[in-house]
Amino acid sequence: MTYAEVRGAAQDIAFVLDTLGVGEALMQLAPYRELDTTTLLQVVDEAARFSREVLAPLNAVGDREGCTWRDGEVRTPTGFAEAYRQYREAGWPSLPCDPSLGGQGLPVVAQVAVQELTAGANLAWTMYPGILHGAYECVHRFGSDALRDAWLGPLVSGEWLATMALTEPGAGSDLGQIRTRAEWVDARNGITSVTGEKIFISGGEQDLTPNIVHLVLARTPDAPAGSGGLSLFLVPKRLANGERNAVHCTGIEHKMGIRGSATCSMAFEGATGYLIGRPHRGLEAMFAMMNSARLHVGASGVGLAQNAYEMAARHARERVQSRVPGAAEGAPIAQHPAVWRLLEGQRVAVEGARLLLYRAALAIDEAHHADTPEARTKADALAALLTPVVKAMLTEQAFDGASAALQVFGGYGYVEETGISQYLRDARIPMIYEGTNEIQAIDLMLRKVVRDDGATLLQWLAWVRAQLHDARAVDALKGFDTALTTLDAWVSLLPSVIALAQSSPRAALCVAGEVMRVVHGLSMAGLWAQAALAEHRAGQRAQTATGAVQDHKRRAARYWLKFELPQTHRAMAIVAAQIQDPEMGE
Repeated sequence: MTYAEVRGAAQDIAFVLDTLGVGEALMQLAPYRELDTTTLLQVVDEAARFSREVLAPLNAVGDREGCTWRDGEVRTPTGFAEAYRQYREAGWPSLPCDPSLGGQGLPVVAQVAVQELTAGANLAWTMYPGILHGAYECVHRFGSDALRDAWLGPLVSGEWLATMALTEPGAGSDLGQIRTRAEWVDARNGITSVTGEKIFISGGEQDLTPNIVHLVLARTPDAPAGSGGLSLFLVPKRLANGERNAVHCTGIEHKMGIRGSATCSMAFEGATGYLIGRPHRGLEAMFAMMNSARLHVGASGVGLAQNAYEMAARHARERVQSRVPGAAEGAPIAQHPAVWRLLEGQRVAVEGARLLLYRAALAIDEAHHADTPEARTKADALAALLTPVVKAMLTEQAFDGASAALQVFGGYGYVEETGISQYLRDARIPMIYEGTNEIQAIDLMLRKVVRDDGATLLQWLAWVRAQLHDARAVDALKGFDTALTTLDAWVSLLPSVIALAQSSPRAALCVAGEVMRVVHGLSMAGLWAQAALAEHRAGQRAQTATGAVQDHKRRAARYWLKFELPQTHRAMAIVAAQIQDPEMGE
């Protein structure tokens, strides 16, 4: 199977894996030496088929029916449980897991592709298995041998699902305020009695699996105050002997979107819990799961934006209205310049987001498996830099894209029957969960840029600069000089950004969102240059063989340079103005 043999969203994923060389880069890593791009493309194609044939028909059903709660039990929408049975039997939960535990040992890149495709077809359903890989990573890396032996197998197979139980009433993103208690029952073996209330727990109760593994942040009696005193515990719905644990769903939320996903309030009433990792080091273990979740939320954003765009493009090709300049009669609205801008903006945003998403996923695979400690450390730093950008910018683009798609539909988009309004409602939540996008911007600025004096960012921007230089040397690829000028301006400004963050953190954080936009914009400049150049070279080979010319990515890059790069200039100007006059942030 080749890039050209795959269709739709899967085709563009195939471009990234095949033509752009992500698949080839994976094969440089020890666990994937025998993996070939054909295998990856087969995984993508099959995930696309499952999403299209099984999940997509349930999307509107889930939105219409929602979940129901009664006496602590949750019933998911019609067809959800059967879809999960098929998902599990096909082996999708085990895709990236350790083969010694029954997993298939495929890279994170492959798992991200599955997440993108399933979430685009049905985000509410995808949220049930969405946290599974993060929970597996957390227990696998930090759990004791006894804990791994007892609980990992059913998570790998998907026999059980998992949750991430952080949020409490009054303690959302400020984890230091968590009040859930964990009293020691057997400290030597890490067994506790967990008591407290958690809210906004996705899949906290459901009828897809007989057991649910809750990963719960709580505070032991000897814990210091603040987030540094939190520990992480595995609290199952059912204990190893099959008995029901003292954890119950006390209700579900009624939401504007993702109605088929059960968002639960949970009561832990002396529930048996098992320590994961070391006492008071819960956040270290939790962030192994959180970072995985953030990457997958970004993938969900790409999937949502892709499907919203496809719906809008299909409608625009069929809807005939008015004349376009130079035509004597009405034309499909897709031919009208204003609608073309709406559609092309969505397409370019989706394809650009995909370039960033898979580069970040590749960095995670390299961080796990590169040949040398130095290469692993460098890849881990890049993954840490890109993860908040992926989570924040790709989910923001998903909501903007769904809004633009609704605009293409006009008045028809505002009525439920066309289905596009569901995408707009569903696309709003990824901007909020797993740390709001504002928190991602703070994380990027303080922890990923300022903490190492911009070293990791400058290394990444050196790669961007190399791509821009290579692209501008090709006559057929015009416009990247402007991006180089923008890059130079930001590199010159960066020391002042870091100095402001060190001298006046409050003033700096007022423009953390703009810093995020600049990092995103410059990253996209390099990625679009790489994509356009890769297509150009592939096109030269194809032209030699068939006479055909490929210019899909070149045209997308030109659109991005003309209409989107100026947004990076604007964000940079705001940052510069804040540096000059930080008083309004004080």
